[in-house]
Order: sequence, then C-alpha cells, then structure tokens
Amino acid sequence: MSRIWDALKLAQKHRVPRPSPEDFDPLASPSSSVAAASESDRRKSDRTPCSFLILVYGSDSDHQPFHEEVETLDFTDAGCSLNLETLVEQGQRLFLTNMDNNLEAEARVVNIGRRFGGHSRVGLEFSRPSSSFWSRP
Repeated sequence: MSRIWDALKLAQKHRVPRPSPEDFDPLASPSSSVAAASESDRRKSDRTPCSFLILVYGSDSDHQPFHEEVETLDFTDAGCSLNLETLVEQGQRLFLTNMDNNLEAEARVVNIGRRFGGHSRVGLEFSRPSSSFWSRP
C-alpha cells in the first residue's frame, strides 16, 4: 500500500497546475500563460478564447440528424471547442457554419468532456485548417 501512496505523491508533485479564472487577463495577447499551450497540450496552435455563433449539424450517436446553434468557447485555425447538448462520438464527422460570415467547414470530434447540465464540452478539428472561417464580415 505504501508504494501506491508514494507513487501518488510523486505524480502529484509533477502535475501541472491549472490556471484559475483569476489568472485570465482579457486584455492579454493570445500568447499569455492562460491561452498558451502547455507542454502536455497537443494543439498545433494557441487557443483564443472567443465566442462565435456556430450552427453545428450532422448525425448524433444514434445516427439521427441534428442541428444546434451554439457559441464557441475558444478556437484555433485548426478547430474549436464548444458545448453540445447532442450526444456525439469521438471521430464523428460534423459540419459547422459560422453564422457571422456564413462560411462552412467540416470537422471531426477529437475530444468529449464529461456531461454537465445536459451539455458536453466537445473539441472539434477541421478537416483543413482555416483562419478565414473565423473572420468577421
């Protein structure tokens, strides 16, 4: 039992602390410590916290068509994260329409967080990176 306890203590020492909401400076550049990717972060570019109104459509986990209007939590040229009410599966293909500029993109589900309040935080990766998808008209 003490080997397990020792291993847990060692793992806890090497854990990267998560930033608290107080650490977020809305006027800071995207390369600030909150937006910058940590060593364990697998994203290819920095996330930018920003809200875009997006129409997400495709098939749910039961292969039934769905569509939801949601706001992004953050985005990169390679994708975004958002909260979805619809149940989706990792690897599933979805389609997005930016409601500000009517640009469309195909994406796949790369991450699904725990459900909370009837929604899951979902990470999406575009089939082709596109900074123009996020442009404002």
